[in-house]
Amino acid sequence: MKTLLTLILIALTTVGFSQTDCKPYVPIEKGTQWEVTSYDKKDKVTGRTVYELLDLVEGDAKSTFSIKAMQYDDKDELIYTNEFEAWCENGKFQIDMAYMINGEQMQAYESMDVEVDATKFEVPTLDEPAGTALPDGEVTVTVRSSGVQMFKMTVEVVDRLIEGRETQTTDAGTFDCVVFSQTVKTRMIVKVEGSSKEWYAENVGVVRSESYNKKGNLTGYNVLTSITAP
Repeated sequence: MKTLLTLILIALTTVGFSQTDCKPYVPIEKGTQWEVTSYDKKDKVTGRTVYELLDLVEGDAKSTFSIKAMQYDDKDELIYTNEFEAWCENGKFQIDMAYMINGEQMQAYESMDVEVDATKFEVPTLDEPAGTALPDGEVTVTVRSSGVQMFKMTVEVVDRLIEGRETQTTDAGTFDCVVFSQTVKTRMIVKVEGSSKEWYAENVGVVRSESYNKKGNLTGYNVLTSITAP
């Protein structure tokens, strides 16, 4: 999909980032690592994801962030590694929806051919007002073995809405966040629908996220627990 006092310093400095009209929701110093810890509804740790900014390519109209995600299970064993991109372009920050892939689900298919088809997931600025609707996103994962399709999963994120701004404090620090909610539809053998709420901070990313089932009951949550600059 991670120690954070240093990240605050990064957020307060320019670090030469040229896209002044776009506020990135990832760290902007190459080599920065940040960790997001996952919990179930009873506050038990279920895993963690360590992210690293591998590269930042800046242009006059577009800047591209290359990110690596390493997912660990509740026994702290590495179960999935993924790389994806994020972009600042035309004043908007977007993330490749591939970042939503669940490593636990993909672990059984690591020896097979995996194809990921993902759209861009837009993250709003802190200045946008509550009630603003956001574009939908979708990612489809197709797994094949010897050319035969074994597995297909589609995740749609719809009904995205800005809730407002809130301050969140974690072990990593205190952050001013934009908050938005969304409906999440997952199709595999059966269709499962739920919802989520996410808190994003500029130059950081997800500080907190919460997942709910169709009845609106909390099923789990994720918290930013550390950020370390190189």
